[in-house]
Amino acid sequence: MLYERSHLALLKSRMAEPRRRMQIIMGPRQVGKSTLVGQFIDGIKTPFDSFAADGVNRFDTSWIPARWQEARMKMDLNRAVEHILIIDEIQKIIGWSEQVKKEWDADTREKRNLKVILLGSSRALLEKGLNESLEGRFETIKMGFWEWQEMHDAFGFNMQQYIYFGGFPGLAPDIRDEDRWRNLMEDTIITPILTRDILEIEEIRNPALLRQVFELACMESARELSLTKMQGTMNSGTVPTIKTYLNILDQTMSLKPIQKYSPSPIKEKNSVPKMQVYNSAFRNRYGLYSFKEAMTDSAEWGRQVESAVGAHLANRSILDGFDLLYWRNDRKKECDYVLKKGQALVAIEVKSSTADDTKGFQEFSKLYAECITSALIVGPEGLPLDDFFRIDLKSLFKK
Repeated sequence: MLYERSHLALLKSRMAEPRRRMQIIMGPRQVGKSTLVGQFIDGIKTPFDSFAADGVNRFDTSWIPARWQEARMKMDLNRAVEHILIIDEIQKIIGWSEQVKKEWDADTREKRNLKVILLGSSRALLEKGLNESLEGRFETIKMGFWEWQEMHDAFGFNMQQYIYFGGFPGLAPDIRDEDRWRNLMEDTIITPILTRDILEIEEIRNPALLRQVFELACMESARELSLTKMQGTMNSGTVPTIKTYLNILDQTMSLKPIQKYSPSPIKEKNSVPKMQVYNSAFRNRYGLYSFKEAMTDSAEWGRQVESAVGAHLANRSILDGFDLLYWRNDRKKECDYVLKKGQALVAIEVKSSTADDTKGFQEFSKLYAECITSALIVGPEGLPLDDFFRIDLKSLFKK
């Protein structure tokens, strides 16, 4: 039996309501969007049609209306009082949101009970289309990478495996052969992101540089890395181009350049970023340590833990709607992660051993005490990792 993520109950609940809004299921590659819909339709008696825009000419303005009309014809032929239309990878069609709006509004005028589920893996393109054309006609179900409890319950991952291999359910059976796992990460996850998904967002003039930026930033996850230093290390590209590529990678939920917290938005925007993967698997695809080597090297494992905590926070920042930052003063005292929602701040420090310094965390907590709603030390002598990965981060913003 396939593992059921919490999103399934939410989708069932919304689709059982009278037709009011279409459901938009969005999330990065390989998190189970199509599986979710498959589980949903397996448990219903309502007739449905399911289509995928993969492989369709992106400029074909007739494809969406034609699929919509097919669903209407079947509904009329069967004299069905309700029908469901499902379209996967909807963002691949240029102008999809305007076409969807036209068809949805036509059904609304005709009081046709045709319910709609749309799926997409490009957050940037989906959000752009939703904001431009579909206001008031949709609600989203956001799916992120699989979290600790899910990987444990579904695949028996222990904490060390989750920290190193991250949350890709499709690759969970392959972690015992690390060479195979890395090859599959490259072929089924990373290459499609860099060669297909990103091209949907923006034209890339230097694909080789994009890959260099991605690989270097992944290897430096949870560390500060100036764009000038990146340029020098790669000996290629310009700082503005590297910055653009990092922002595009953020839109694919693969890599996030975290800015340094400052009360001044200008200083925050222009700070040296801290690189952060959205999923530990991205970091360790390029890492220099095997799983066993990483666990037995205390310094490396400390970096693994900090990056895994950061990946969880990056993932949840999209789902829970907060900004993810870090803090460092002129004396190089640092607070590992800062969560910001409105004026409320949450300070998080990651410790992999009792000897780790927390002076930066303490200083930040005192400096911005009026705005801080929660301050957590994660690790030894603090909140255990198992508890941290299961906490509702939204609750941390409540005093």
